[in-house]
Amino acid sequence: MAIPNNYGDNYNPQNENKEDRLADGQALVSWVMSRVEHARDQRDNDHEARWQEYTRLWRGFWKETDKNTNSERSKLVAPALQQAIEMTAAEVEEAIFSKKAWFEIDDDIADEDKEDVIAYRDQLLEDFELDDIPQNLSEIFLMGSLYGTGIGKLNVFPKRERVMQNGEPVMTNRISVQLEAIRPDQFVIDPAARTLGEAMFCAHEPVKPLDAIREKINDGFYNDVELGPYTGTILASPTGTEEHSYKAEDEACLITEYYGKVPAEMLPNSDKTGMVEAIVTVANENTLLKAVENPFDMKDRPIVAYQHEKVPGEFWGRGVAEKGFNPQKALDAELRARIDTLALVTSPMMGADITRLPRNPDMRIRPGKMWLTRGRPSEILEPIGLSPQGLALTFQQGSDMERMVQMGTGAMDTASPLSTNRRNETASGMSMMQTGFIKRAKRTMQNIERQLMEPLIRKALWRYMQFDPDRYPTDFKFKVSSGMGVMAKELEQQQLINLLGFVPAESQAHMIILGAIFDNTPSANKAELKAAMDALVQAAQPTPEQQQLQQAQQQLAMRQAEAEVAKTEAEAMREQAEAELSRAKAERERILADLEDDKVQLQASEVAVSAERTRAQMAQTEIARERNAIERQKVNRGSKESK
Repeated sequence: MAIPNNYGDNYNPQNENKEDRLADGQALVSWVMSRVEHARDQRDNDHEARWQEYTRLWRGFWKETDKNTNSERSKLVAPALQQAIEMTAAEVEEAIFSKKAWFEIDDDIADEDKEDVIAYRDQLLEDFELDDIPQNLSEIFLMGSLYGTGIGKLNVFPKRERVMQNGEPVMTNRISVQLEAIRPDQFVIDPAARTLGEAMFCAHEPVKPLDAIREKINDGFYNDVELGPYTGTILASPTGTEEHSYKAEDEACLITEYYGKVPAEMLPNSDKTGMVEAIVTVANENTLLKAVENPFDMKDRPIVAYQHEKVPGEFWGRGVAEKGFNPQKALDAELRARIDTLALVTSPMMGADITRLPRNPDMRIRPGKMWLTRGRPSEILEPIGLSPQGLALTFQQGSDMERMVQMGTGAMDTASPLSTNRRNETASGMSMMQTGFIKRAKRTMQNIERQLMEPLIRKALWRYMQFDPDRYPTDFKFKVSSGMGVMAKELEQQQLINLLGFVPAESQAHMIILGAIFDNTPSANKAELKAAMDALVQAAQPTPEQQQLQQAQQQLAMRQAEAEVAKTEAEAMREQAEAELSRAKAERERILADLEDDKVQLQASEVAVSAERTRAQMAQTEIARERNAIERQKVNRGSKESK
C-alpha cells in the first residue's frame, strides 16, 4: 500500500512492513509530534511572553523585565488588575450558579415524551455535583478571565462508590464523567483553525507523575512499553517568572494527548483508508502509549473551550488581563515612582567634600550614627533633597489609573458601592448589580453558553448515554440552555406571571398559562411541580355523572338562552312595529295638513278667478255700452245729414 508523503519529516520510508510499523508506532508518533511541535512553537511565539506577564500581574510577582524604566527600584505590583480578574470570574460564577438548577434541557419537537429530559437534568445535576464539575468550571472561568480562553477536557472513568442499600453500606460501580481544566500553555491546536470544530487536531500536554503512568501501563490501559522520566524545559513555570526544567530526579512524564485526524493506515486494527478521527497518547514526545480510533458514538472530541471576548479570525480570545494591561502598567509605573521618590525624601542623597572626609567613610544612615569629619560637618556634608510637592499629585494620578483599569476591564469595584450607596447589602441591590454585570458582559456570557456550557452538557450526556444506558436511556436529540438561556426563561416567567393577573381563574387560558409557568421554571423540583400540576388538572376533570349533569344543565341553559333570545327578538319586533306605526301616523298627519293647505290655496285661487271673470264681464259690458253709444252717435249723425 502506498504511504502518503505527509506523515511528517521523521517518518522512516524504509519501514514498509505495516505490522512492524504499527508495533513500535514510531511513524504515528513522528506524524503526530511534527504537527504538535509546530503548533506549540506557533502558540509560544504569539502568546507565551504575554501569558507569563499576565500571570505575574495577577499573582503579584515581579521580574526584572517588568521594569518600566532602568532607574525604577520599586518592585510593587498594584492589585487593581488582580481585583478586576477575580471580580469578573466571581460574577461569571454568580451568573451561572446562582440557581440550584443552573442549566435546562429541553426535548426536541419530534419527541412526544417531554418528561424524560427533566429526569436527565436532575440526574445530571446530581452527577455533576458528585464529580465536582462546578468547581472545575470555576477554574475554567478564572483562566478565561486571565488568559482570554477557558479550556476543559471531559474524562470518562469507571468509579467505585460506597452507597447505602437496605441500611447496609455496599460498593457499587458508576460511570463518572469528570471535567479537567486545561491551562492554555498546556494546550495546542491547529494554527489555521479558529474553532475546535474546524481544527484538524488539538492536543493536551500535561506533565504527570511517572509512577501514575507506569501504573496505567501495568493495568493494561496503555501499551506495555519501557518508560523513563522526562527531562526538558518545554513548559513554562506556572508563576510566569522563569522556565521550569524537569530533571530525572523529578520522576515526571510529559503526556501528549492528541485528538484529531490521523492516517487510518497508521492505526492498529484499522481496515479503513484515508484520514480518521482518533485519540493518540504519546509519552515524552517519543513513546506511543495508546492509539485508537475515536471510541465515542458521536465521534466528537472531549474538549470544550470558550473565548472570554472574541478575537476575529483567531482561536485564542481576549481576557480581562489583556484589556487592563496598559492601565495596569501605567498604574505600576506611577506607584513605583512615588515609592522611589518617598525613599529619596526619607533618606536623601548626600553631597560631601571628599578631601575633608576620613578614608573609606561609611555613608550609610542609621539612628545615633557619628560622622567623623575634618572640620565643621555643616561645611563638609550637605543633603541633596527632592521636593515632595509631586507626591500628592502622584497619589491622585494613581486613583485615576485605577479607574482606567476598571474602564478597560469592565469589572465592578467592590468598594465604590459601599462608599456611595448601600445597594450591595440587599437582595434587590445584589440583583441589580448582577443584572448590570450581565449587561456589561453580555457577549462573554453568550460565548460561555454557546461555546462552553452547551457543548459540555451535551457531550456529558452523550457519554452517559453511551457508557451508562441504564441510568441515561439513549436520546441524542435535545436542546440545552444555561446562563443567558436560564435568565431569558426567568424573564419569560415574569411575563407569564404578570399575564396571569389579567386572566380569570376559572378560564381555560388560566390553566394553560399555569402549565407554561411550570414548564419554564428552573427549579430543581420541576418534575414534582409538573406532577402536582397534572394531578390538579386531573382532579378538576368531571366524572361521567357530572358530565351528564353538566350536559343537561348546559342544554337547559341553552334552551333558556334561546327562549330569552326569542323573547328579546319578539319585543324588538313589536317595538319596531310600533315605531313604524308612529312614523305612519305622523306621515298621515303631515299629508292631511298639506291637503288642508292645498284646499285653502285652491279656494283662494277660485275666488281670484271669479273676481277676474267679474272684472272681465264688467269690462265687456262697458265696451258694449260704449259701442252702443258710438252706434247711436253714428245714427244721429246720419239722421242729421239726411235732413
